[in-house]
Amino acid sequence: MKSNLTKKLLSICGDADKTYGYNDIKSITQLTEEQRIEVESLLIDNLGFDKIVWVGLPEGLTEDGKKAIVVKTRKIVGPYEEPPHKGEVGYVYTISFTPKMYEPGELYQPVKDGCVFAPTTYNPETYEPKQSITLTWSPDFPQDIDAPARTYEDDKQMVRDMLEKVLDNPEEYRPIGHIGCLVRYAVV
Repeated sequence: MKSNLTKKLLSICGDADKTYGYNDIKSITQLTEEQRIEVESLLIDNLGFDKIVWVGLPEGLTEDGKKAIVVKTRKIVGPYEEPPHKGEVGYVYTISFTPKMYEPGELYQPVKDGCVFAPTTYNPETYEPKQSITLTWSPDFPQDIDAPARTYEDDKQMVRDMLEKVLDNPEEYRPIGHIGCLVRYAVV
């Protein structure tokens, strides 16, 4: 999780695999009163809303019935230097969390001992799953003149040993990644 706000919202809501709201729709997990108060406080503090109004549908009217609102999905990226919605009313529909995501180079950057065991990725055309293990080491570089020369067999054994370490404890070699937070809301 890159954003502290995302981390706090996830700790309040609990499970990243659900969508949360304050309405009674079967596909949305209803927040408890305590959770709702905590979420509202965080959103007001971080996004600058004057107040939060929970809506039961993704489009409708403002509280006074004078303006139409349509919620948009926005990714929470904070921290913000200036609250983006200072002095406005936020009409919040739902809060949801993304699956674990990774920066493009993160999947191949060594995590421990020069190795990384990448999570499952999918081919966007065929949806074929694949995993990869990247092993990184330095080529032969003589540091001690009296040391025996490394052979090809020594290098092969070193690679096997690295691979065994990764396969014995795969979770220690996985990249961390981050979870994002998506809030569907309108601003008036």
